[in-house]
Amino acid sequence: MSQATTEHTHDDHGDGHDDHEHHAVSWQLLTIVFLALMVLTVLTVAAINVNLGPLNIVVALGIALVKALLVVLIFMHIWWDRAFHGLLIAASLGFVALFIGFVMLDTWQYEPAITAQDEQFEYEAANDENVEYTTPPGLMDRDPH
Repeated sequence: MSQATTEHTHDDHGDGHDDHEHHAVSWQLLTIVFLALMVLTVLTVAAINVNLGPLNIVVALGIALVKALLVVLIFMHIWWDRAFHGLLIAASLGFVALFIGFVMLDTWQYEPAITAQDEQFEYEAANDENVEYTTPPGLMDRDPH
């Protein structure tokens, strides 16, 4: 009984990675990106203390977008990858921005009602020392199982 031995190489598997070049990112670039992410995180925390009115959300989302782009482009190696992959990511981010934009369109409609309700709760709590938190009606009526 003879056994035929065959040697397999990486090229024999046909994994389709023949034309893909791997890119090694230098530790200097990774360190710079890490420091940039840390600075942007500190900037995000600092931006909480600045009252820009309706622009607060725009500033927070802008900083988050820059941080996400740094992670995607550098840490995920999209900067050195095929343009099609970058197009897919850009389209995905575009759809996320579109969805957030649609949600933000609606917030201007109900924000005054929320602000008025918050002011009423604060007024009642300040004028009545015996105010206790009560569960909203109907919340405890439902069976959690």
